[in-house]
Amino acid sequence: MEVAVKTTDEVNEKIAMETLLSYLDKGIDDMEAGRMHTVDEAFRIIRERMNNEL
Repeated sequence: MEVAVKTTDEVNEKIAMETLLSYLDKGIDDMEAGRMHTVDEAFRIIRERMNNEL
């Protein structure tokens, strides 16, 4: 019987993708609420949040 094993890289990649998608979802929520950011501001916010997550 084979056992499915996820490597640490696969788990880390999934976590990173989920984190990125949650940030994008928050950005969409902000846009829908009329809170707009320039591209530079948006990337700065994402970088700060990602640095805080690590």
